[in-house]
Amino acid sequence: MKTSIGIVLLLLVGALALTAQDKPDIEKEKAAIQQAALDYAEGYYGGSGERMERAVHPLLFKRGLVRVNEQGEPFLVFMNSEVLIEAARSGRGKVDPDKRNISVSVLDLNENTASAKVFTVQFNDFLHLAKVNGRWKIVNVLWRSPLQQPTASASKEGEAVKKVLLDLRQAADAKDADRAKNQIHPEIIRRTYAAGPQGGKLLLQDVTGETLLQIIRMGRAAIPKDQPQPEISVLDVYENIASVKSSRPGGTEYAHLALQNGQWRIVNMLATTFPPAGAAK
Repeated sequence: MKTSIGIVLLLLVGALALTAQDKPDIEKEKAAIQQAALDYAEGYYGGSGERMERAVHPLLFKRGLVRVNEQGEPFLVFMNSEVLIEAARSGRGKVDPDKRNISVSVLDLNENTASAKVFTVQFNDFLHLAKVNGRWKIVNVLWRSPLQQPTASASKEGEAVKKVLLDLRQAADAKDADRAKNQIHPEIIRRTYAAGPQGGKLLLQDVTGETLLQIIRMGRAAIPKDQPQPEISVLDVYENIASVKSSRPGGTEYAHLALQNGQWRIVNMLATTFPPAGAAK
């Protein structure tokens, strides 16, 4: 009897020890993601090309939702990593530290990808990150200028945003590319962060909207009927940009959406897959 109690206590202590070890790992990853976001924002405002280069992936897709004037409809602009790094290095965006108003939040993370946001005095950015060779790098951005008085209802827009992901999933399962086309922006890039054809190193693999629609049309995006449907979570909405998570046992997909002409559409996607339970890593 004493032996049995001793074994139970030993297992309990071991479980508690594992839990205690797991928590610092999550906090460590969050801190590293926050640091990448700070290098990105402070690198720009501080005129440091080195910090910006440390933060962003060489294959960065940065999109902004901007207007020509208050009456105009918002449209997407694009910037790559090289231009962004040189913009930071030039010092043209310098702002005094006490005026930057930088706030960073990690919205979600898993083993190799994450979703975050960094809001500042001039720009509000939603971020997708990938862990590359042990360092978190920003791979997707969707930003807009901050408003002094936000006007949109986050809960109302959140439902509209979630419906876009649900409609896309239903269209994929039905092989209905025409319906799917209404949910995605013409300039969408869907990125998968996974091992290459020969396995081993994780790579960013990009698919354009045209290719994505063809994949849906062929039925290759449909989830088998005996498999669970993804759980969709709205991570954050700010006026006309949003960040969403779609997860199922096989992996997680993050999405950025933009509201244009009264319609939410997906602009950026970052997916990753998980190994089966019990599989060797």
